[in-house]
Amino acid sequence: MNDLIFTVSGAGLRDGLNPCIFMTCAFFITHGLWLKRISLRTGWLRFNFVLVYALGILVFNFGPAQIFVLQKNFIFTAKILYFILGVWAFVAGVLFFKDWFFLRRGLPVEDMTGKKMKIFFAGDAVVVLATVIPAMVLSALATLWPVDKYILLLGNLTILKGQWQMVMPLLVSYVVISMWALWLLWVLLGIKNLRLSLLKIICSSVFFTASSCMILMFQ
Repeated sequence: MNDLIFTVSGAGLRDGLNPCIFMTCAFFITHGLWLKRISLRTGWLRFNFVLVYALGILVFNFGPAQIFVLQKNFIFTAKILYFILGVWAFVAGVLFFKDWFFLRRGLPVEDMTGKKMKIFFAGDAVVVLATVIPAMVLSALATLWPVDKYILLLGNLTILKGQWQMVMPLLVSYVVISMWALWLLWVLLGIKNLRLSLLKIICSSVFFTASSCMILMFQ
C-alpha cells in the first residue's frame, strides 16, 4: 500500500508539469483580477473554480467520459481552442511584462492590464457561469496531455469492475497533487504585502509559459 501511495504521489508531481496546468494558472489569474474589478471576494469563487476543475479532471480522464474526449472532432476543436488561448496568453504576458518594466524604472503605472480584463456588468448568474464553465473547459483541454499510464490503468480497471470506492481516494490524491502549480500560484497571489512589481513579473511568467506550451500541444 505504501508503494502505491508513493507511486501515485510521484505520478502527480510529474504530471503537474504538463502544459495544460499553466493555461489553467493563466486563467486563474485572469479570473481573480476580474472578480476584484467587479468588487467581489475572490476566495470562495476561486475555491469553486479549483474544485470544478479537479472534478472535471476526474470525469474526463477516468471512466466512460474518455469515449467523448478521444473523438477526433473533440481533439481537433480542443487544439484550435488551445491555440486561441495561447495567443491570448502571449498578449496578456506582454501587458504584464510592460507593467513590470515601468515599475522597475520607477515610473507611475496605472493597473491598465487589470482594467483590460474588466467587464462592466456581472450578475450572480454570470459570475457563477464565468467560474464553472471555464473550469470545465480547461479540465477537458487538459486531456490533450496524457495522464500517467499506470494511474490511467489503475483508475479505468477498477471503475470498470465497479470497485471505484477502493481507488477513488488514490485518484483524488493524484489529481490534487498534480495541481501543485495551481496551489503554489494561489498561495503567492494570496500574499497581502506582495510587491506589485513582483506580482507583475509572476503573472507575466505564467502567461508566457502558458503561451509557449502551445508548441508542445501541437507536436
